[in-house]
Amino acid sequence: MAEKLTEIAARERCEVYVDDIWVSVHRPGLDVPAQGWKLHVSARPGTLVATLDRILPLLFQLDCDFKVARSTEVLRELNSGDVDPGAVGKAVTVYPPQDRVVRIGRVLAAALAGFAAPRVPSDRRVHRRAPVYYRYGPFVPQYRVDENGDYELVLIGPDGEFLPGAAGPEFRCPPWASDPFRQGAPDPATGTAGTLPGPASRAPGGSARPGGAPGAGDGRPEDGHRVPEDAPTLGGRYRLTSGVVRGARGNVYRAEDTVSGRRVVIKEARAYVGENADGMDLRLQIRNERRILEALAGVDGVPGLIDHFRHEEDEYLVITEEGSRDLNRFVNEHGIFADDPPGTGRDLAVLATQLVGLLDAVHARGAVVRDLSPKNVVLDDDLHCTLVDFGNSRYDGFQIPGWTPGYSVPDQHTGRPSEPADDYFALGGVLFFAATGMHPIGVDPDPARNLERTLMSLAALFPGVTTGVRGLIPRLLSLDPAERTAAVAGIRDGRHRTGRPTAGAAGTAPPRFTPVLLDAVIAHTTHECVRFAEKMMEGPADPRRSSPPVTHVYGGSSGLGMELLHHADTEAVAGELARWTAQVIPPTPLPSALYFGRTGTALFLSAARRLLGADVPGCEPIGLGDTERGDYVHGVAGIGAGHLLLADLDPGSDHPAVAAECARRLLAGEVRDTQDAAAPAQPGTGVATESGFAHGEAGIAVFLLAYHQATGDPEAGEAARRRFDTLADEAATLARVLREPAARPMGASWCQGLSGIVTALLHAARAYDDERYLRPARAGARACLAIAPQAWVVSQCCGLAGIGDMLIDVALATGEEEFWHGAEHVVELILTRSGGDLRRPVLPDNTLEGASGSWAMGTPGVLSFLRRLRDRDGARLWTPWWTPPR
Repeated sequence: MAEKLTEIAARERCEVYVDDIWVSVHRPGLDVPAQGWKLHVSARPGTLVATLDRILPLLFQLDCDFKVARSTEVLRELNSGDVDPGAVGKAVTVYPPQDRVVRIGRVLAAALAGFAAPRVPSDRRVHRRAPVYYRYGPFVPQYRVDENGDYELVLIGPDGEFLPGAAGPEFRCPPWASDPFRQGAPDPATGTAGTLPGPASRAPGGSARPGGAPGAGDGRPEDGHRVPEDAPTLGGRYRLTSGVVRGARGNVYRAEDTVSGRRVVIKEARAYVGENADGMDLRLQIRNERRILEALAGVDGVPGLIDHFRHEEDEYLVITEEGSRDLNRFVNEHGIFADDPPGTGRDLAVLATQLVGLLDAVHARGAVVRDLSPKNVVLDDDLHCTLVDFGNSRYDGFQIPGWTPGYSVPDQHTGRPSEPADDYFALGGVLFFAATGMHPIGVDPDPARNLERTLMSLAALFPGVTTGVRGLIPRLLSLDPAERTAAVAGIRDGRHRTGRPTAGAAGTAPPRFTPVLLDAVIAHTTHECVRFAEKMMEGPADPRRSSPPVTHVYGGSSGLGMELLHHADTEAVAGELARWTAQVIPPTPLPSALYFGRTGTALFLSAARRLLGADVPGCEPIGLGDTERGDYVHGVAGIGAGHLLLADLDPGSDHPAVAAECARRLLAGEVRDTQDAAAPAQPGTGVATESGFAHGEAGIAVFLLAYHQATGDPEAGEAARRRFDTLADEAATLARVLREPAARPMGASWCQGLSGIVTALLHAARAYDDERYLRPARAGARACLAIAPQAWVVSQCCGLAGIGDMLIDVALATGEEEFWHGAEHVVELILTRSGGDLRRPVLPDNTLEGASGSWAMGTPGVLSFLRRLRDRDGARLWTPWWTPPR
């Protein structure tokens, strides 16, 4: 596809840019506006070639810039909705001259009349019989930057106002524009709610219902979002009450059956979305789920089938509502299940018994679930289970391809006929999640290695446990169906409730720390960080279609580059990255923040210049905004701390004045509320957002003390001392909370938990030579280490590397080997969460889907921790007591 299009474009004397997804064609000299009405041509993978044969000659003839999906496989992935919900159906995007939008749209629609393809929810159709759509949007990227340093694609109005530029769940027309295809029609941006028009047709075996459905969304959970009283009625009888999920594949709603008054759930499947190589799309899943529910009618713990109807080409399944919380959400909100629950009700044995009973009932009817996972186990208020989502299930010799990584038995992706023992493997994954709060490891492409690391994680959390449900989980996750079947028989017989050891229950032992292993991991991880830097500097194939590079500390080049400066064999790459960073800082106004803005970037560039020479450019002067936050990662505490460091790197500058203004604003209370920086913490979890280092008092206290030490300012010193006294009391309380059943591993994090508070207290203990701060710091470190085996991410900000760095801080402050050993144990835990060989790990970022160059959420931040552990020296990056390498 790419080669053919490139060849044609060369004959037409057009420029071609090829990236992993698109082939972009640009005609030199064509004046392309920054935004306007653009056209999208939708296609199915099987019709992409025919679609292009019809329209490519027209596009070249009509002098348009355009881009095309690189291949049928790329289009299949786009149409799945997994890459970008807003990209579904967009096989071709056309950027027409604005005075010819209508003409070009109608020419393309005439050429494609009768072609069937996924609809594009963000757009309107040019003609109902053709897959050609239009919307007002950006032609070239235009961005504004939020406080997290993230670039938001925008439209810019005539008066400078901003509107979202990314495709949304429905058609939007900005107030300054008018729909060119509906001149004189009412403003489409203010459409009315109600039953959508259009004829209904009959699904096989279903009932004909007039009505329709709202547009697709972006995959965000919408549970509890109330729909207005005049909400649409689907299928002629189901009045929406709330949304559950909005997604590119189709929405899921809660509704009220106006005929029976019963509460129901409605699942939508959009035509041609998720289409596989055999031409099967999501509608087949809806039909298969109906078939399964009919076979399982009357089974307690399975939803009842109410209706199945069709509107135009989309289909809808209506089932009884069985609850609002799945197991995934319940564990995240309330904590893990235990074999010996201390009055929480979260009994792992009861959960296992219920699930085995449900599976037995399903299997007795001849069905295999094939998609048992925490998101498909719904719990009511009494923790009774219901299984949902049978779209991929097997019955009567038929099944639909599909699997959930980590929960489906590894060879399920081969499409072989599924058997009941496959569900027992998924049961093991679900019970692993319920017992640990972690999903099975999935970062490695080798399922066997992921399984090994999953069992390592279980053994790290429950060392030596071979009894109860925890002891059965390794047998349930066996690749031997007979072993899994025997383990389930033990649950049926009640043996999981006894204290007797389970035969064959020993899991895979976690790795053992050694200095040799640490050196190997550091060498490999340093190499990986160099690779991230080189990839970052490669640049896009088509800069006209790309977003600006990320240069801040948290997820961009400055965080990665600063760590590389600390390794002698990567200084040259760090220097290249510094020069590249200085060149690509976008003209868009960036935040002043230490982690998410220009202060951290300036600190990286200044440190690189001191270490490597004057050929590293500096950063533009950094001014404060009118309404900054007070915290460390976004606000004036971090900005001020960064400028204290910059003053040492660049004497004679205005950095001391900026730090002084930051301190003044904090002391005067002239800062914005920081509560919106992170979600509010739930009581009893140990999460302490308002006290943590990133968003709360710990980071503020550290800056005020550092400012007092640098300037002698008495007011800053007194304010810091008051905060540290409060933090010492809170740390003692949090250390106790973290040992309670409801505690969450986020309560031990650097950003919102005790690790960051402990680090702040150590700074106070050193500054004041006061044992009052060391006592709660030690207790807090031990509590964090105790809950660390539950931490599901390895990162600096939210996970294990941040906990490990805190333990190093305590070890350096106290000289006690206990905390060095604790940091070494954290290395073992990080390796259990990784993919790859233990000596050459793939360290997952916070998405858990792969590794990244983000310092706060990815590999470089883990390397910072490993380096300090190896050296048994050095301060944490981005803190006032850090000094640049020389």
